[in-house]
Amino acid sequence: MSRGTSTTDVWDAFFSDFYLRAYASEERDAEAEVQALAAARVSGCAEGGDLLDVPCGFGRHAVPLAGAGYRVTGVDRSGALLEEARRRAGGERWPKFVQADYRELPFSDESFDTALNLFTSLGYLGDEEDVKVLAQIRRVLRPGGKLVLETLHRDRLVKGWSDNDWRLMGEGRLLLEQRTFDAVEGVSQTTQTLIDGGGDRESRTWTVRVYSATELLRLVERAGFSEAKCWGGFAFEPFTPDTRLVLVASR
Repeated sequence: MSRGTSTTDVWDAFFSDFYLRAYASEERDAEAEVQALAAARVSGCAEGGDLLDVPCGFGRHAVPLAGAGYRVTGVDRSGALLEEARRRAGGERWPKFVQADYRELPFSDESFDTALNLFTSLGYLGDEEDVKVLAQIRRVLRPGGKLVLETLHRDRLVKGWSDNDWRLMGEGRLLLEQRTFDAVEGVSQTTQTLIDGGGDRESRTWTVRVYSATELLRLVERAGFSEAKCWGGFAFEPFTPDTRLVLVASR
């Protein structure tokens, strides 16, 4: 079921230049590089291995992974984000970028050693569509290949809940967030308003499915993965309501 999540049209409008202005910053890039390299280590992917970053956004994970020696392919639906990813890659041989919906990956079976799904990149279209995503990722992994998934989870969202938030984004920009949460359906609605230095405002509203660890394990198992385990970080910290969720599963 969709559980009231946003449509692809809403997500296409969000993952655009608006997303770049809201999330592309040097501070976030440095954090993303640390997380990406840690995720690759957790996966056990050998240096020079074939690694899928899905979805890859504007390349904040794919570019440093390629710099570390992995043969990275990034996939994303957004042309705007991929254009920025290619700019950041600077014409190097790796990473390669492919525009596609991650429910229909344009790769042969068993093409990759590892797949990374980082920075809360599931839940956009609901449970059944996420099973399709996970099944596609499993299909393109080689036997024994690992999926490493990092996401916000329901327990942490509820424990640290705030209806409103704001943060400075650099260059005089301010990002405001207003949120609601349907605890029965497990769906969060967020309105982000980006205010630039001149006072101009632009807003986007979306709803996303926020899974508990138990729910996410069930989705991964439905998609055909095995040996799925949940951790609280990339150093195999214990999973608790206060941590983010790192899930590692095998093809």
